[in-house]
Amino acid sequence: MTSFSISASRFAACVVNLDEIAPRCFRLRLQAKFARAPRAGQFVHVLTRGSEHFDPLLRRAFSIASLDIESFDIVFRVEGKGTSALSCFLPGTPLDVLGPLGRPFHISTSPIWLVGGGVGVPPLAMLAQQESRARILEPQSIKTFVGARTSVELLCLDDFARHEVDIVTATEDGSAGFHGYVTQILETHLREHLLASGLMPMVCACGPTPMLSAVAKVCARFDVACQVSLEESMPCGIGVCNGCVVAMKDSVDEYGRYQRLCVHGPVMWAHEINW
Repeated sequence: MTSFSISASRFAACVVNLDEIAPRCFRLRLQAKFARAPRAGQFVHVLTRGSEHFDPLLRRAFSIASLDIESFDIVFRVEGKGTSALSCFLPGTPLDVLGPLGRPFHISTSPIWLVGGGVGVPPLAMLAQQESRARILEPQSIKTFVGARTSVELLCLDDFARHEVDIVTATEDGSAGFHGYVTQILETHLREHLLASGLMPMVCACGPTPMLSAVAKVCARFDVACQVSLEESMPCGIGVCNGCVVAMKDSVDEYGRYQRLCVHGPVMWAHEINW
């Protein structure tokens, strides 16, 4: 895939509501209109402070979890000063936003399997939203695997249910679904699916890097195409600071064996990454 051109717009958004959906995890709905409609996998860069302050200085990148005509949702976990500030905003608070940014998922007509872990699940919820509308006569062609440490940390299950896609869950403590890692249940389902139908799905994954690396290995073993949305810090979001470089297997451009995630990603082909 070629890199997506940077044509994001800066716009004002307004907090509609903010809900804590899991321990330290929040869902924020913002009222706004994009100049160009986002695609699943792209992100917004949010200034998590008022214009009269300078701390935190840098924007924070968030994947889009759902999109309506006049609003969109992001889901985030409180990790530091920026996300902590964002978790305290009240309805009516204005926010300065850049977006949409980055390269989205590229979907063919094959069945798609979505694999998410932790706060990596939200962009897959938007992908399910977009693809379920495009595949209204074949919702069974979308399958979702959601993993977390515990049942209370499983995110966006209501989103997937609303889009009528098949959902498989896995928890490390066994409190819901399969007892173990989401990659283990993915491998089992892939083996059974390929034996039964022989039809290759497209796997789209987002989550912690160790999980994505494991997903990439499973897909390589079964010769299944896999795209991953990487979660890295993106200080500038527009390819200037080089703070989000990812090692690739082969030399690609003037950056050699590295690519800037905010420009060439966050979605990349798993087999091209040097895990």
